[in-house]
Amino acid sequence: MGNRGMTPGTLYYGDCLEWMDRWDDECVDLIYLDPPFNSKTNYNILYSAESAGDAQMRAFADTWQWDEAAGERMARFEGAVAHPLHDTICGLFRILGPSGMMAYLSYMAERLLPTRRLLKPTGSIYLHCDPTASHYLKVLMDAIYGPKNFRNEIIWYYYNKMHDYRKKLFPAATDTLLFYVRDLQADFYYSQLTEPRDKPVRQLVRRKRNGRMVNARDEDGNLLYQTKTDRTLDNVWRIPCLQPASKERLGYPTQKPLALLERVIRASSREGDVVLDPFCGCGTAVEAAHRMGRQWVGIDISPFAVDLIRNRRLKDMKVPAEGIPNSLASARMLARERPFAFETWAVTRIPGFAPNQKQRNDGGIDGRGKLADKPEDMNSRLALAQVKGGTFSASSFRDFQHVLHRDKAAIGCFLTLEPAPASARADAKRFGTLTVSGYRYDRLHAYSMRDYFAGSTPQLPAMLDPYTGKPMHQMELF
Repeated sequence: MGNRGMTPGTLYYGDCLEWMDRWDDECVDLIYLDPPFNSKTNYNILYSAESAGDAQMRAFADTWQWDEAAGERMARFEGAVAHPLHDTICGLFRILGPSGMMAYLSYMAERLLPTRRLLKPTGSIYLHCDPTASHYLKVLMDAIYGPKNFRNEIIWYYYNKMHDYRKKLFPAATDTLLFYVRDLQADFYYSQLTEPRDKPVRQLVRRKRNGRMVNARDEDGNLLYQTKTDRTLDNVWRIPCLQPASKERLGYPTQKPLALLERVIRASSREGDVVLDPFCGCGTAVEAAHRMGRQWVGIDISPFAVDLIRNRRLKDMKVPAEGIPNSLASARMLARERPFAFETWAVTRIPGFAPNQKQRNDGGIDGRGKLADKPEDMNSRLALAQVKGGTFSASSFRDFQHVLHRDKAAIGCFLTLEPAPASARADAKRFGTLTVSGYRYDRLHAYSMRDYFAGSTPQLPAMLDPYTGKPMHQMELF
């Protein structure tokens, strides 16, 4: 059976539900997913920016609330009486009502269901979660895979020593991985893992004799001993979390250590098998699979995550990315068919900028960044961006200038598909300059996706990486 539309060794940008729905049945051997946890955290909001109101910069948000989209999802489940999760979701709704947790669970239910169709009968899936919603997610997984196909609750113990004692609770030091197989009756692959013992153990050698196990002896009748340095790995995996100075760390929120993913992949796949991560983030599972000789497929809804994998994690490979515009024509298509996705992608084409959390009623701001150094002639280090997916609009350009004045921004970037006319570029020059480290820079830039594909970038001062807070230069992507 072919992989319709799915090519191993490829990253896919967009909603994993949309991509998974395109692919053939039973084309994947192992699925690992580390989705949002409903942790009620907006990750990597490093600064709220001076005078920027409530607009926020984000890597991704893990806060959920009952909104119009959640209501529409719930209506679909309620109306689809033959849907495999109809009873489960309706039952959870009777318990939880129109809440943030229910919004999260209905979102996850839509994306967990197709994983079973994609798995081969011999396949396995590991769902990474934490106590916030692990109990509800297990109900969903039982409904999708069947309770009999549940194998383990694996506890990842990551040695958290940081604790705020004012919270009056035990420090959180574990995550959970729910391990299921597609079909317990199929010959699913599983390799028993071992780990080094803290101290070697001296044990008697036991051998089978006359149908029973007895202690082994040498030719002189002395008991034989063996020293064991490994032990069978149980369901508590003791792997430290990544430290700030770790060479693995890429500055991405919720990044997991390679050692964790190597265990998952070694336990439940063979060389050459296809490993899918539908929420691949910065690509830990992708790198682990690549290192271990597996084929892999990664999906993420963040263009920043896809760029991070291609340009940092697997920088020595030319990794193809589907869904990311690779030409002006494909950028136009994205702007037309998915305008909010176009905004997010376009903002991240300028190093140092991150997309806004709000995409409606955003106050004229689609992205923001922060200068690495304070200008010599301004108090602000705030950088703002606005994206327009249609033709250049002089009135929108003027409105953006008002936004820069309103929020006392140091730098502004107005992004369009096609280059701004000469009159607008002259207007941008008249907006003024600022001085950083002895160099003068224009404060307002009209930048287009045609410029981007031609290889040019706005001449901006050094910015802070919005995901690590470290200084970066505009010739660097990260």
